[in-house]
Amino acid sequence: MQPKLRWAFIALLLSLPLIGGGWAVSLSRADDPGPARQSCKAVSPQTCELAHSLGRGINMGNMLEAPREGDWGVKAEPRYVDLAARHFRTVRVPVRWSNHAAPTADATIDEAFARRVDEVVDGLLRRNAYVILNMHHYMQLSGNDLHRHEFKVDPAVVETRFLNMWRQIAARYKDRPNRLVFELLNEPNGKLDGEPWNELAAKALAVVRQTNPDRAVIIGPGSWNNVKELPRLKLPKDPNLIVAIHTYEPFNFTHQGVEWRKPPLPAGIPCCDARQRREMTETLEAARDWNRKHGVPLHLGEFGAYSKGDMRSRVNWARHMRDEAEKRGIGWTWWELASDFSGVWNPETNSWVEPIRGALLD
Repeated sequence: MQPKLRWAFIALLLSLPLIGGGWAVSLSRADDPGPARQSCKAVSPQTCELAHSLGRGINMGNMLEAPREGDWGVKAEPRYVDLAARHFRTVRVPVRWSNHAAPTADATIDEAFARRVDEVVDGLLRRNAYVILNMHHYMQLSGNDLHRHEFKVDPAVVETRFLNMWRQIAARYKDRPNRLVFELLNEPNGKLDGEPWNELAAKALAVVRQTNPDRAVIIGPGSWNNVKELPRLKLPKDPNLIVAIHTYEPFNFTHQGVEWRKPPLPAGIPCCDARQRREMTETLEAARDWNRKHGVPLHLGEFGAYSKGDMRSRVNWARHMRDEAEKRGIGWTWWELASDFSGVWNPETNSWVEPIRGALLD
């Protein structure tokens, strides 16, 4: 291309309008997954376009959803905000609001903690990223054991606190651009499975809609956002919903050696043979079948393989899952950026975990 034409082309790119608050063309981040499209017959055109714009993303995991920031070895530092936004189109921000709110029914959120979340969310939005802000690890809501440094509240106020926290979160961010997406709850499970979650999600969505009538909201099925639970998910009638799915199949591979599972799954399991690939693909194919039937777009909010697996197998797994999601037009956020489950960035060496980064982005 001749120099004059080259500069004219660059000027054209820079003049392109904003789409959904994000640049129509990004020269610095991961390319869009491709031309595959999901069914959007049940949602608005803007939510359909947003769901397909999420593309390739990352979770800022083990940071703000730890019981106390730093408890799990990593904090939401500015360098991570910049790193995530420069290299991924979407950044999912898990937040444990419940441990930073009053234990009473009003659940007044600690302002200092809320400002920490603001710094992360606004830093990402300034860098033109799409942001998924959720409520993560409200353990008592699902009836699970509490984490160390997590406080317990009166069971009578657990669900009321959930709704009142969302009342505050929604009001706080109501004027942010539509690149900010709310996710009501990460991985509902246990006593929330089935109708309890359907009913509570509808109440929470109604609370959010009081101040954010058109913002995209993500709701996932029970059993830890398991694809197999999609048939039991009953969504409220709302044109601005996206459904979250998570997959860590085959589980005995992705979670081999994790210390928090008792007893731990044995290590040394490779991936990916024909049976394993079939299991991985069938999960996403079942999700696509659900999408075609219901017309609500999906987002793969979490997938990852624990670092105790051998690197070649983890790379094979990551690339296969990425490819299969993108063939179906499903945007994704890898778990996670810079922690010890399956981070793509090594904080100690200040460098990429290159085989994993390449499997996701090349």
